[in-house]
Amino acid sequence: MFRSYINPTDNKEARQKLPKLMVEGLLLGGTGLGVLALIFEIAADAFSVAAYQTLLAIHGAEGHHQIAILAFIVLSALLLLGIVPAYKAGAYLRPNAGGSGPLVEAIGPPRMRWLSWIGTSLFFLDAILTIIISSISASDVTMLILPELAPYRIVLAELFAFFIMVVLVALGPKRAVPLFLIGGGAFTLFTIVALSIVGATAAGNPEWAFLTEGIVSRLELNGVAEHVVRAQQDIAAIGTAAFFQLFFRSMSSAMLGFSGYEVIPASGKHAARPKWKVINTSLTLAAFFLIGTGVVQLFAAQQWKIPATEGYSTLLIEYEIIAAQTFGNGIEEADVVVTEQDREAAGALYDLRTAEHAEEALLGEETAVHDEVADLSRGEFINETAHDLALSRELAAATNGTTGQVFLVVAGTLLAIILLLAQGGGYIGGAAVAANAARLGRLPGMFADDRMGIAVIWGIAAILIPIIREVVIVESYYAFGFVSAFVITSTTVFFVRDSAMRERGIEPRSSEAKSLKFAGLRGMIASYIMMAVLIWQKSEALTVIVIFGALLTVIQIINANGGLKKLSNISVRPTSPLQPQDVQTQMGLLRAHDEARQRGIVDAVEDLIHDGSFAKFNVGPQRIRELICYLYQLNPELFEHDDAHHERIEEPSTELEETYRQAYEQRNKILRDVEDYSHFGIFTFIHNYHINWVSEEHGRDASVVQKAMLNILFPQTDADVIWQEFCTYEPKFQPEPIWQFSRRRYHWAKDQWPNLSDRITTIWTLQDFGLISKDINVETVIAVADGKKQMLVKIPSNPKDDNEGETKKEAIE
Repeated sequence: MFRSYINPTDNKEARQKLPKLMVEGLLLGGTGLGVLALIFEIAADAFSVAAYQTLLAIHGAEGHHQIAILAFIVLSALLLLGIVPAYKAGAYLRPNAGGSGPLVEAIGPPRMRWLSWIGTSLFFLDAILTIIISSISASDVTMLILPELAPYRIVLAELFAFFIMVVLVALGPKRAVPLFLIGGGAFTLFTIVALSIVGATAAGNPEWAFLTEGIVSRLELNGVAEHVVRAQQDIAAIGTAAFFQLFFRSMSSAMLGFSGYEVIPASGKHAARPKWKVINTSLTLAAFFLIGTGVVQLFAAQQWKIPATEGYSTLLIEYEIIAAQTFGNGIEEADVVVTEQDREAAGALYDLRTAEHAEEALLGEETAVHDEVADLSRGEFINETAHDLALSRELAAATNGTTGQVFLVVAGTLLAIILLLAQGGGYIGGAAVAANAARLGRLPGMFADDRMGIAVIWGIAAILIPIIREVVIVESYYAFGFVSAFVITSTTVFFVRDSAMRERGIEPRSSEAKSLKFAGLRGMIASYIMMAVLIWQKSEALTVIVIFGALLTVIQIINANGGLKKLSNISVRPTSPLQPQDVQTQMGLLRAHDEARQRGIVDAVEDLIHDGSFAKFNVGPQRIRELICYLYQLNPELFEHDDAHHERIEEPSTELEETYRQAYEQRNKILRDVEDYSHFGIFTFIHNYHINWVSEEHGRDASVVQKAMLNILFPQTDADVIWQEFCTYEPKFQPEPIWQFSRRRYHWAKDQWPNLSDRITTIWTLQDFGLISKDINVETVIAVADGKKQMLVKIPSNPKDDNEGETKKEAIE
């Protein structure tokens, strides 16, 4: 069951390349994004959840840290032992699939095809929500650094979303790496070092918990933390039913800590080669980062009794504690002394809160959230708040002008940056899924360009940001997107087609195949558990997800079929591998098959160019490409790619792959068609110039001259074959793309004839003057194949019925 399904040769080669693959693409070189480049750009979304994964777990457990830790450990086990192996197997089988939906089409059995439509819809929705959540979160963190920008919070979120969109559209995913490298790399390294310090100090100094209440109270008083969730009773006092209710609720909330993970394999087409190794290494590193940061944060939160603070990251509270105690001057409980000014400030705050509550009651705007301090008398409120104000003052004094203050500024800035860059994964992953849907004919062809997909995702997100405004509103919906991707991917790997395994050298029912399917089974168990918990605990979001998922699926179906009626495979496939059908733009499947036909022809032509099959025509590749585009109605842009790093991406479905193969296998027919138009140009020269050597009074009619010219200009072709072909020639006007090619062959023949014909034309001239016999046979040596081969051509200068067959062509050894 645990035997490696990876080809040993591939595995050995990939391990040797891994050191280079770790850093490839960081400096805009190589064959694509290496491990670190892929992590910093694509997985920035996954890494950014370190900012709020602990908060969500504690919030779901209603402040019980032990329950939150247990829930997170279970989730981590499901991710590491289930989701990661399934995604690795899927990436090995088809690294260019581009998301869970396209993966079903690429390797799944026919009975599961319906999942590909749903998977594409949910993944695209997930990408949009990623932009919304990341941009709003980045704006919220910016408010902590620059609170004066609070009135422009939503405008700033819109600007953040717009900025990343412009960068990716203008530069492309590969050229945008330096931006993500600087921000993502700095955040990752800083977080690893900072959390190491947090974990060590939390283990050795649990008494620092006295700082927590002061920090949280300050956040509440300043309106930064809108709702604080603390454990209301000891965990031993709650019943079994309540325990499991909190446990599963904590699981459903903490799942958002794994968001963005599904984007890594979805963006595989941008990865360096071998793609599967880059993706699999990135998946492993990202999983350990997510789990490691979560465990350390939860441990520190338990040690320092940090509650869930909506609007402020648990991570930042932990940073504030070590900023004061480790990097600052340090505080002891005895240092916190309440002054009269603190009590006066607390009294003023009580009066202000009372007035605000009275105003809300008059306007009917009372909040449903219970305010714990509302039940306190004025004296009790002053006593508690004055102590918190004194503690806040001491905290500020402990950090001001110290390394701790710099530490907090850097931490807040990097957190804002990583949340800003987290949009990269949403944009690129969503665009990759949209591009695959376009290749399948399910979305308009414009989405084949990633830039268009990125722009559309931004447009939808830009409309929704001012409507949604708060991250907590969409967090439930967000989880359904990536958990459904987990479910679809793992299920597809378990039920993988036999042919898909054979393509990777894995025989069905072999031990390698069982190992691969076992990876899918583990992913199924893990993802199904996660989905069940999510449906149970976040059922209020399910209806909206179903509606929007169904809407996007219907849009795909209508675009693919030109309506809700399903087209048969026979009706959408080209009747000829080389010629298109009468494609109607509203039928995406027809367009998809025609584009697969075009890609097959393009790859066939490129291979013919590279193996030298067209070299004999002495025409540049561009002229040949122009001719091919005209003959088979191809999009010229398909020939435009980076020759140094061009790699074919498999067709996204078996039907399209078959259409591609049928077109690609027409290589000989393509070569013959090009040769026909090459002959047309040469035949045109012979037709125009043979008359100069005709002398019927000396027995040399037009056919004699034409045959001689054909045999000299076609030294390797059988004389009877080329003559029969010439007899079918008819001079006529050709379309410009054809004539530009044939014209080159016309000029080639015109240039070559004087050099090759000097012997026979000299004999003809002497015969015309009666200086030599008319029965002399001409022998001439012609170099072919760039001089690597020589042909001896024997031609009777005055052919008769009895010597007509004396024309001979022989290779000289």
